[in-house]
Parts: sequence; structure tokens; C-alpha cells
Amino acid sequence: MAITSVGYDGSINESQWARLVPLVGASHYGVAGTNDWKVTSHPTMDRGVRIATGTGWGHGVMDTNDATVSLQGATVGSGSRWDMVVARRNWSGVGGNTTFVIIGGSSSKALPSRNTSPGTLDDQPIALVQFSAGQTSPTSIVDLRCWGRNGGMAARDDLALSYLAEMASQVKIDKTLWTRSPDQNGNPVWTSAAPDGTIPLFGVGGTLAGSNPPAGSLLIQAGSQVAVSDAFGYARVVWPKQFPNGLLYCSAVNGDEYAVPNMFPCSAGHNWGSEGFGNTKSWVYACRTAASTAAANKQHRINWLAIGW
Repeated sequence: MAITSVGYDGSINESQWARLVPLVGASHYGVAGTNDWKVTSHPTMDRGVRIATGTGWGHGVMDTNDATVSLQGATVGSGSRWDMVVARRNWSGVGGNTTFVIIGGSSSKALPSRNTSPGTLDDQPIALVQFSAGQTSPTSIVDLRCWGRNGGMAARDDLALSYLAEMASQVKIDKTLWTRSPDQNGNPVWTSAAPDGTIPLFGVGGTLAGSNPPAGSLLIQAGSQVAVSDAFGYARVVWPKQFPNGLLYCSAVNGDEYAVPNMFPCSAGHNWGSEGFGNTKSWVYACRTAASTAAANKQHRINWLAIGW
């Protein structure tokens, strides 16, 4: 196994420069591909982990390993310990070198102290690994890698924010965009935009299902469906996606205004069923004739809207 590095002492040719600049110029740290430097459990080594082949960079140096690297964590006497796998860059001497090492941590699920002196000695976090007493394999692995390209950055876990905390940084994690900006006192803090698929509300009151939603953004779904009421005039809307935590509001209107034979208005004011006003999965409603009697076994269309979180 060999780690080839570009950016330490020595010259850089045109091909290396063309590959180096878009990467190291995009972010302080990063890896090139989805599977580059991914950390997984070693199948046979006691407390072992493997770092996949690939390319990563940090503070002007780009490194490529052409073979999987295996590392072994220290023994755990009792409980569990969170250690961190890093790419360590050492600029001392002639040429410099990059190696993969494990930094010992504590029982807390947090990044342990690391070297942060670019140009001298610096550690790039790759994964947080939990080793537990009596277990031969890691009991958990948190992906700390990040990707930077064309003015954007992405990561896999919120813990990565702790080492990407430069002012004005923007990092997309799952569906949320985080921005590092100054608060009212000028101190840098992380703030998050509304996650993809959510809407901000000026205020939130009581809910139909679930406890009060947290402050912030909510999820909205809407649709139109043709259904047939049961013998008592009731029917059900099943949300296309189950709301993860609760249902704030739902409403419905007749979708055809008597324009289609056997279509009847759907009264959103008559809610019934074991779910009451509905829950995170669905909502039961009543179909009524113009005389407000049950419209049993009738085909109809309903247009609906639901807000949850």
C-alpha cells in the first residue's frame, strides 16, 4: 500500500495541478467520491477498521491511497469509547507525509482533540468509531467525511460541523443547509435553513395528533383522490408519506362540484373514526348529500391538504 501525496515539498506537474486545484481550492477538507476513504468494520481483526481506497485533501495537500488501510483500536476495559479515525498530514522534514491513524477518545460521543496546525501537523477527521468492552467489532461508526465542489459542501452527519466551523461555511447535511455566521454579539454560530420539503409558519397552535410541534418549519402534503364511501358514508385519505411526528391540520373540499354522475360533496366538517380527526398516517371524513344525509357507497372525488411535522 502506498499513499501518493501532492502539495508537500517538490514540484507539481500540469496533470497534478489540474486535479489538485479544483479540490484543495474548494474547501479546507474533503474526499473525492462517495466511497473514497469510507471507514468500515474489519471482518477479522479484533477492534479493526478499514479505510477504503480513494482521494482526499486538506490544507493544500491531496492524497491518494491505492489499497485499503487497516487500523486497530486500543482495548476497552469497561463501557465504551469513541475514537476518531483521521488522515494525519505532517509537513516536517523534506517532502512531508500523510498517514491514517486512530485518536483515542472518551465515553462521550464527540470528536476528541486533534492536531490543527496546517503546514506543521494537522488531522483530517474521517470517522468516529465506538469500541465497546467485550466486543471484537466496532459497535458504531459515524461518517465524518465531507465533500466540496463548485462552491458547495456536503457532509453525512451533524458531528462534522464541529470541525468545519469556519466563518461563512455552508454545509448541506441530509436535507438541511447549515451556515456559520455571526450572532448578535459577533460570535460564530451554526444556523440552519428550513429543511427541504418544509415550509415556515408565522405561528403554530394546537395539533390534531401528536404533541405541539417544535418551533421551525413544517411539512405539507396535498392531493386529489377518487374514492367510494362505505355503508355509513365514510371514507379515508391516506397521506402519500407518513408524517414523522404529528399532524397539525387537514382540510378537504369536494373535487367535482356535482359535475360527474354519482359524485357527491365531501363535508370536511364531519370527521369520524377510530382516528378522530386523523393522525400521521391518514384521515377519515364523511360524505353527505345536499340534504346532509349519509352518501353511502358513492363514488366521489376529494381534494385535500394536510400539514404535519
